[in-house]
Amino acid sequence: MALRKSSFIKNYKRKAVSSNLNNLHDAIRYAFMLTDQYGITKIDRAISEASIKYNIDEDTLRSTINNEDFIIENLSLMKGNTKWVI
Repeated sequence: MALRKSSFIKNYKRKAVSSNLNNLHDAIRYAFMLTDQYGITKIDRAISEASIKYNIDEDTLRSTINNEDFIIENLSLMKGNTKWVI
């Protein structure tokens, strides 16, 4: 069984992770910065580190990044704009 799927880890994360999502914007930006640094093949590591640093549930962060609407709305970032839409 993978470590991420163990019930102990899930229960620990539920207790330790803040339900406050004010830092979601910063966590996403940090995850993308780490992805640029590590390379796309290490995106899981970047998302994990960002979730730990900003105390946000990794699954929430991952689902927000993978959300089609999020990608479409923030496509302008690739064109040089710096305003995030969340």
